[in-house]
Amino acid sequence: MEYELTQAKKNIGNITVKYKYKNKNYSLNAITEGQGILRLLGNRELYSEGIINSKGFTPKIFMLKNIKKPRKNIVAIFQPSSKKIEIKYKDQTSLLDLKPRNLDLAIYLYQFNFEKRNQPEYNFTVLDGKKIRDYGYTKIRDEIIEVNDKPIATELYEGKIVAKENSKHYVWISKGKYRIPLKLKLMTNFGVTIEQRMVKTSLPL
Repeated sequence: MEYELTQAKKNIGNITVKYKYKNKNYSLNAITEGQGILRLLGNRELYSEGIINSKGFTPKIFMLKNIKKPRKNIVAIFQPSSKKIEIKYKDQTSLLDLKPRNLDLAIYLYQFNFEKRNQPEYNFTVLDGKKIRDYGYTKIRDEIIEVNDKPIATELYEGKIVAKENSKHYVWISKGKYRIPLKLKLMTNFGVTIEQRMVKTSLPL
């Protein structure tokens, strides 16, 4: 999957997502390459691998790589036996309590594929960098958007991160066989609204 990033209708980068699945094991790699204002933040890479079943994703490893500042790379190891997540950051190791159905930042939106359809709200527990946060999504309406001039039926959700200010964002989830994010609109930490729109996918939408 490929997404285009825009700010005020100007291209500021792209995201390439590669997903692999074999023998109930998955891996997902998402690389962000920025231009313009995003170049200041540096390119980054999200990686998740783990197990997948009828209930969805169970991560084993999550990595956040900062290409510009590798010292800020984060590696998280999910340890279900001890119900902990081991976080390695800046040559230090810390532990977080592993929550039920704990997802990670790389794959949590793709969990929509495994949730019961037509619910007014969805909630996800997400490892977001070095913290575990609760993400909530409320359906606003059905909406048609275009991907490469093809109209696609989607559900528009308003999202927020519980207990985090200025975290409101919007995501358009396709209503077809594959419930994947086709478009996102979010405010960055430096006050700029960015739109992420899918421009290419090998999935039949």
